[in-house]
Amino acid sequence: NIPAFMENELRKHLRNLLTEAATQRRSVWHKLGNILLEMAIIVFAVWFAVFMERNREHSAEQKEVKEFLLGLKTDLESDIVEMRGDTSGYGYSGQARALRYFARADSIQMDSLKRYYHVFQSETHLLINNGRFEGFKASGKLNTIANVELRNSILDLYQEKLVALTNATSRHLVLKREMLSLIRRNRVLMQQSGDNLVSVLGMPEVKNYCFQLSDVSYIIERYQEASLLSARIIAMINETYRLN
Repeated sequence: NIPAFMENELRKHLRNLLTEAATQRRSVWHKLGNILLEMAIIVFAVWFAVFMERNREHSAEQKEVKEFLLGLKTDLESDIVEMRGDTSGYGYSGQARALRYFARADSIQMDSLKRYYHVFQSETHLLINNGRFEGFKASGKLNTIANVELRNSILDLYQEKLVALTNATSRHLVLKREMLSLIRRNRVLMQQSGDNLVSVLGMPEVKNYCFQLSDVSYIIERYQEASLLSARIIAMINETYRLN
């Protein structure tokens, strides 16, 4: 869009150009010089108008990029806190310790059963804050992020690292649900002695599940990769906008 004042100038110079071409009172060379001058002014004015419009569009784009990246930073900070919790003593690390106990115990102690039984019913997985990323990607604006390393890191995080993490935790949860189903099918409530939970947990099939599920090293590695890359992206955003 050409600003109104520039549009008026263009009309004036175009009118001058047509007038100069039509006049018979000047020499050919004089007319040619005036015509070329008017043409140069018109070309420059059009170029300048295009330049200003592109600059305005670029500024608007970068404003949207900044808004997206600052929002993304908030999402990633929240995800990092959740990832640390998922891999802590109350998350996969603690679950692995409990599952190793049930896999190895020849005789399950009641105090240990009370302390660790929650592991059979807990389901730990990351609730990814990816709505902002998906919306920005769907709008086709990811390429407006000028920092190529930052753009590629964001894509790597959401399309590779977090996908690998989600797949790892999903496989783990499927296996755990199979084990819980096995326990429920074999558990019998008894009026006199409570139930047979201890003997069910001592079944070879249940112990085998516990042994498989106790190895969470692959899951924790996926969490660490996602957490480290998230922190790196936050650092690049801070550097871009001089936030620290």
